Parts: sequence; structure tokens; C-alpha cells
Amino acid sequence: MPLLTTIAVGGLQTNCHILTADGSPECAVIDPGAEPQRVIDAVTAAGLKLRYILCTHGHADHTGGVALLQEELGGRFYLAAEDTGYSVDPPDWLVSALGGFTEPPEPDAELDDAETLALGRSAIKLIRTPGHTPGSTCFLYEGMVFTGDTLFRGSIGRYDLPGGDGRQELQSIRERLLTLADDTPVFPGHGPASTIGEERHTNPYLSGRV
Repeated sequence: MPLLTTIAVGGLQTNCHILTADGSPECAVIDPGAEPQRVIDAVTAAGLKLRYILCTHGHADHTGGVALLQEELGGRFYLAAEDTGYSVDPPDWLVSALGGFTEPPEPDAELDDAETLALGRSAIKLIRTPGHTPGSTCFLYEGMVFTGDTLFRGSIGRYDLPGGDGRQELQSIRERLLTLADDTPVFPGHGPASTIGEERHTNPYLSGRV
């Protein structure tokens, strides 16, 4: 089984996930949004080799630690083309809240729908879920899905920011995420974990109660 370490970083408590392949020192870091030194220390202490830096979308609280993380540990940085530039010149209050924010570099590669990235003996599958942002992307690995700000426990990502589209977000969730098995663990960009089944049956945004 793969190993997963989650660190809540910055004033917005973004879940930064360190995903380690079973039987391999390779890892991927998902959404290093702030406090990059904490993430660097965790990867280094575990003796891991950083292969990928993956951002579910381009908001500053999910990309703010990419630059220092890549500078210190390497790894290829992936972000959807539609979301590049979202972290340019964020407001001062957000920079202050994040801690260690640096404008992210240009991605080494863009995220394409259904593309896979090899990690250990398995692969990370990319699932495009536009709505929270135009380029929002979820990552599926060994039966776990990392949903960024698309799907939370009991809620969904806000869509009132530039580029957001609530109708599209709900469509993405229903057509791309709820097709997964009910026992699929869901690891969101903020807040506690859930499962696809729990969200299918209890999330008010998906049951029509909101």
C-alpha cells in the first residue's frame, strides 16, 4: 500500500499531501501551498526522492510553496494550462496568511485529461474537473482520490471567484468523481477526508438540498 502524509499548511490550512509509492523512495507532493520548509523537512526526513509536484489548481494557497520546494528537492511541476497565472500578484493579506509564499515557476508540463504519471509500480491518473477553476484537476492513485477544492467533506469548492462556474463544477463531480467506487477515500484540499459514498449520499450540494 502507498504511504500518505498530510500536512495542513498556511493560514488557510491547505492540505499538502505527500504520496509515497509502495516499495519505492519516489514521492509526489500535491498542493504545497505554503510553509514549504515544513514540506521539505518532511520529505527529507523520510529519505524520499521527489518526482512530481502536482497542483490541483492554480490558486495561491495551493501553489505558494512550489518554487522553494522545487529549488531544494527538484521534481517536475505540473499544473493545468488554464490555471497558470492565477497566483501572480496575490493580495497582501493572502501572502501574509500563507507563509513562505513565492510566485510559482512556469510548469514543467501541463496536465491533460486521463494522462497518467508513473510513480513506483503504479501510476497517478489525472481527472480533469473544471468548475472551481477552469483547470481544476483531481489525482487518482491506488484507489485514493485527491480532490483539491473541487469536492470537500459535506461541501464543494466555491465558484464565485474569477473563472469559477458552479454548474460546471457540479457536472464535473457527478460525471468524473461519483463514477468512482463508494469506498474510494477522498482527500480534499482543505478539511477532513471522506469517501465517495459518503459524499454521494450525504453531501447537500449533490443531493439537491442546497
